[in-house]
Amino acid sequence: MNKGTIVLLLVGLMGFFTRCTMPEKQESTTSPIASLPIESVPINDAEWLKVFEQKVAEYMKEHEVIAADTYKQQLENKTCAVAYQQTNTDRAGNEVFYSSFRKGVLMMGKVHKCGHCPENHISAASAFVLSSDGVCATNYHVFKSYDSSRPNDYITYFAMDSEQNIYPVKAVLAASKHDDLAIFQIDPGAAELHPLALGEQKAPGAAIHLISHPDHRFYTYTSGQINRHYMKPGTTKIRQSISAEFAKGSSGAPIMDDFGNVVGIVAGTQNIYYDPKGEIYQATIKEIIPVSRLKELIN
Repeated sequence: MNKGTIVLLLVGLMGFFTRCTMPEKQESTTSPIASLPIESVPINDAEWLKVFEQKVAEYMKEHEVIAADTYKQQLENKTCAVAYQQTNTDRAGNEVFYSSFRKGVLMMGKVHKCGHCPENHISAASAFVLSSDGVCATNYHVFKSYDSSRPNDYITYFAMDSEQNIYPVKAVLAASKHDDLAIFQIDPGAAELHPLALGEQKAPGAAIHLISHPDHRFYTYTSGQINRHYMKPGTTKIRQSISAEFAKGSSGAPIMDDFGNVVGIVAGTQNIYYDPKGEIYQATIKEIIPVSRLKELIN
């Protein structure tokens, strides 16, 4: 290869890289965010919470709502009938998983007063849809947190989905303090709900997925494995632990398998410390309730 040929090759390569790295600017007639699928639009947590609170305020101006103390009394109900979904058999990749199954995950809104202004506010936990007629599930402690001696703490309960439709909670249908589970009814109105299927209990090592709302970080996806199946120390409560991350606000969220079937429900976290004073942090146990316990509430 002579010197002239080498020069021509270099010039050609420079032109190729210029074309690759400096594309022509194109005019856009639409917002790049508006043209993206909903899963690609950044979630503005403060705005989502504001929308939730505004829609609840509008609803409460026009309608009577159920008092939180009523839900607490209904926690005595032991079982209920639920026409839940058949088990999914198609495996979903992670991105498809999020877009497909987040629609069945709800923001569970506890309406309360802050004590500093006249407005109602919402503290959000998690829940999920079991049936198309509005039967849903969350934790017992989400409802139990109401204290009748402090009635302004929680006034009533609403749910909101990933499309920002709100739903008043009509009743608690069944609950178990022992298993920290509650099945409740929302009023879907004209909205289409997206129930999640109930799967089978999984063994340690099984892959799992979680969509929840840790500390008002709405619709957060994490994944991992089931770590352990055990009896909660000092009790007869059956629990499992997982490696997927979650935090406060994730209470009541569904733990799903690779097919989107619910295999467990978030319960809580327990920190492990090396020293007796609790100053040297080592790890956090993420505890869940196996789906078999939820099925015990369904007759």
